[in-house]
Amino acid sequence: MRVSLSRRRIMQGSAGALALGAMAQPTAAATALAPIRLYLNENPYGPSDRAKQAMQGALGDGWMYDHEGASQLRRLIAAREGLKPENVFICEGSTEILKIAGMIFGGDGRDVVAGMPTFTALPQYASRRGGQIRWVDLNDEMQLDLPAMDSKVTDRTGVVYICNPNNPTGRVVDPDHLRAFIEAVSQRSLVLVDEAYIDVVDDPERMAMTDQVKLGRNVLIARTFSKIHGLAGLRIGYGLARPDIIRRLEELRVSIPNRMGLKAAIASYQDTEFLTYSRKMVRGAVAYTCAFFDKMKLRYAPSQANFVMFDTGRSGAEFGTYLREKNILVNPTFEPYDSWCRVSMGRMEDMETFTAATREFYKRT
Repeated sequence: MRVSLSRRRIMQGSAGALALGAMAQPTAAATALAPIRLYLNENPYGPSDRAKQAMQGALGDGWMYDHEGASQLRRLIAAREGLKPENVFICEGSTEILKIAGMIFGGDGRDVVAGMPTFTALPQYASRRGGQIRWVDLNDEMQLDLPAMDSKVTDRTGVVYICNPNNPTGRVVDPDHLRAFIEAVSQRSLVLVDEAYIDVVDDPERMAMTDQVKLGRNVLIARTFSKIHGLAGLRIGYGLARPDIIRRLEELRVSIPNRMGLKAAIASYQDTEFLTYSRKMVRGAVAYTCAFFDKMKLRYAPSQANFVMFDTGRSGAEFGTYLREKNILVNPTFEPYDSWCRVSMGRMEDMETFTAATREFYKRT
């Protein structure tokens, strides 16, 4: 049952999006087998064979820095996106971009405008650096409310954070509306569009905001090799922006991307067959899971990402604890949606195990 919800009051400064602590490990009764990981939005089909081969080939060269690898990846990305290498920032996962941007544009008493719930790396880091977070409720369809976010932008605003598809809801905003939003708001503030899940959406070319970089807007796009590429453990991400924005990021980078990660990312970026396969499998798992929720008459947010957020109709924490006892790890709570749970897509057999356990949960409750 697809969702339509009324907005609920959100406490300003709420951490909101990621309540992983209680779910980090299975209970003692379920330690005989490795847990089914459906809580971190990972790609269970990656890395690709080509990426694995590249990593194996890099083992003997682990003593060397890989500045050329970063330059090669930058050139590959720029060529595909129709940009120049100076428009590309290579880093350790897209979270590094979010934290640097939070520090540069959101600290020292400036405002950060963000939806709630969303991925909180940027607003949390900005808050720790003295920034003020202006949270904005999602709309009735659990989408980012662009008009409401626009109304929060003032001369004190340093950055507006748009996670699209949004984590944890998986919802996207209309790309034409987002382009109009960027055109208007970027004249007053940097707009950071987090496209970590852009490779999973139905129409990535239309949804991606790369054209806004080409137009010279005050916009920064963050992407990662952690999701569809299946390289979360290797920490490689990239940003797209005007050269002056890229230079500001470079000035405050805190890491040098690792050689093995760069080799794997270069191979994976060119492995279009694997990426097509991964996307097909992920979308198939989303369709299967949503069909199950329909059958169970559970409300859910139609997702364009590799996870689905649904209303358990109970305490989300209670549901998460029950699954943990079954050796299944999910992400159970997101303020203010305390009865909602986010389940990441695993392999089909993992989703079958998840749906069977969920069915048992409702039989016993």
